[in-house]
Amino acid sequence: MIGVQTGARLTVHADMGRLFRDWLAGNEVLGAAGEDLHRFVAAATTPAGSGPIWAADEWRQAWLLGFLPDLASDADRQQARLDVEQLAAGQADAVITGQQPGFLGGPLHTLYKIVTAVILAELRTAAGRPTIPVFWSGDDDDDLREALQPVIWDPDRDILLQHGDHGRRGLSSDRMVGDLPAAEIAVGAAHWLAQMSDRNELARDLAMIWRDGIASGDTWSRLQRRALLRVFREHRLLVVSGNDPLLHAAAGPFYSRLWQERSRLRDAVRSGARQLVAAGYDTAVTEPSIQRFLHLGREGRRQPLAAEYAGRLPEPADLRPGVVARSPVQDWLFRPAGVVVGPGEAAYLKQLEPLYAAFDLPRAPLLPRLFAQLGPAGQGAFRFWALDLAERESPEDGAELNAAAQRVTALARNELLAVLRGPGGVQAARLEELTSQVLRRWARYLTGVLQREQRRRRDEPGAGQPAWLRPNGRRQERALASFGAAALWGDELIAALAHACRRYVDGGLDGDWREYLVTVPLP
Repeated sequence: MIGVQTGARLTVHADMGRLFRDWLAGNEVLGAAGEDLHRFVAAATTPAGSGPIWAADEWRQAWLLGFLPDLASDADRQQARLDVEQLAAGQADAVITGQQPGFLGGPLHTLYKIVTAVILAELRTAAGRPTIPVFWSGDDDDDLREALQPVIWDPDRDILLQHGDHGRRGLSSDRMVGDLPAAEIAVGAAHWLAQMSDRNELARDLAMIWRDGIASGDTWSRLQRRALLRVFREHRLLVVSGNDPLLHAAAGPFYSRLWQERSRLRDAVRSGARQLVAAGYDTAVTEPSIQRFLHLGREGRRQPLAAEYAGRLPEPADLRPGVVARSPVQDWLFRPAGVVVGPGEAAYLKQLEPLYAAFDLPRAPLLPRLFAQLGPAGQGAFRFWALDLAERESPEDGAELNAAAQRVTALARNELLAVLRGPGGVQAARLEELTSQVLRRWARYLTGVLQREQRRRRDEPGAGQPAWLRPNGRRQERALASFGAAALWGDELIAALAHACRRYVDGGLDGDWREYLVTVPLP
């Protein structure tokens, strides 16, 4: 039996960054996430007309031709056609989120993003404005090492497993991950899923998708799309490809403007960086990314445009956006009513706000994704680990550790003075200054030692605790593979995440952002 329990407040969460926490709490510089959530769920604002992509007949027909066969039933296909018709007519809105493909679905937070988009769409539809969740598959990404980072838990061998390549073969760094053949990248995952196939219906279906995808020569992108549609079969979901030439051809007018006004674009992003720095935050988009905001995508490879081209803009079908341009291009195409984001995306989108203003591009409300942890049911130690994690690195704890270090180093003061007065020691006039300087350095060093040890205890599951709680010392949502977890715990896990997300949204509407513990049986 899988359950859901309320966890620690996200306003003090240690792993998400100060900007995201401050945005949840709300301030003058960043705004307040809760206000955007209220506007979205209540359908207080709607986009001005439908997104250009829905009216792009050539793209729409080609996309449907590839998308509809991946749906499970005629009823699902009919619903998808109806959803697209409503979007094209401006009778429905989209809420969008995205992630690149990865080993067995990529990190667990991919599921959290999608389930948030799904639940928010259902809530907004219930409020009177039909809303469709859309997943933008970042299959034009070329970071294969990152794509292969997630791990899976093998209950038969009681170990964590990772992709056999894991970036060690030195594969070309400019290959777009979605174009990789499933037969090249997914054989190990197919073997593991086959071993898990008798655990539940979802595991069996995922094993079949991997087996058939490899046999039929599918790309990694299509394999992941088919799996996502199966995982979320109880919910409406549209999936689009970031490596679709016709999608980018439809964005041609916007690409042309970005290129013609590229100096203005770069200045706007730099202005956003200065505003964040002035407010005390780190910048998320660096100068190289600002310079190379467009890429060329040809024959399965992706290269920065500036490295090859400095004149007239190439054909839009060959363009792929970098980190600076991806969200503006997405929002120009789809005109979403809301965008589901995690900490990293929120940081760089806040930096891009002057770009949106400079190009008169509507800024859809940003909506924080679900935060959740999977933990074994009925074990108090795991409850402490999952629910009280945030408080263990609060500012108060840091001050307490520093005070402890100060007390310890103070005990060594007299012995240090004796050493400094001894043969070859320092002048009396400098004795007090040097003693205080050394003690301050010792205290800082000791504070760092204590903080690292505290973090190590937090990151390591500990004796008797399963390794999938904190895989290889990494936060679970960043390390555990999505479809690996789905295969272990089945459709009940997806239903539990949906339930957790409804509670998460309810709390967020009241300004009470929390992480949720999803209690699962030991696999």
